[in-house]
Amino acid sequence: MANTPKGWMMLGDRDYDSAAFLSANMRPKPLEIICFHCQQAVEKYLKGFLALQDIDPPYTHDLIELGKLCEKYNVSFSAIGGMCDSVTLYGVQPRYDSGMSITEADTSLVLKNVQAIKVFLQKEAPQLFQ
Repeated sequence: MANTPKGWMMLGDRDYDSAAFLSANMRPKPLEIICFHCQQAVEKYLKGFLALQDIDPPYTHDLIELGKLCEKYNVSFSAIGGMCDSVTLYGVQPRYDSGMSITEADTSLVLKNVQAIKVFLQKEAPQLFQ
């Protein structure tokens, strides 16, 4: 399922929905887990776009690398590079005791960036959402 474009999108939506649910309903908010799920959502959205291009996505959590690979197929992806950069660091570090300090403001920004990336994909690759 995950190797299909729509499969990647479905998995990405599950991560984003989980992050949004935790943010809205859990107290205290598990900031690290919310940000981790946000990074995972964007990773899967980008991999879904690559799968749509008949590209087997590389095994990486680096959203900057994935975004640049997507940009080879659609130059508009340069517009979301900064958002990918702001989310990529939450892929691995929050899962370990890395000393990373995440605030509610960070979490709010990451959630907004994920939503903006999804809206971008809906515009650039609407077939992923049909």
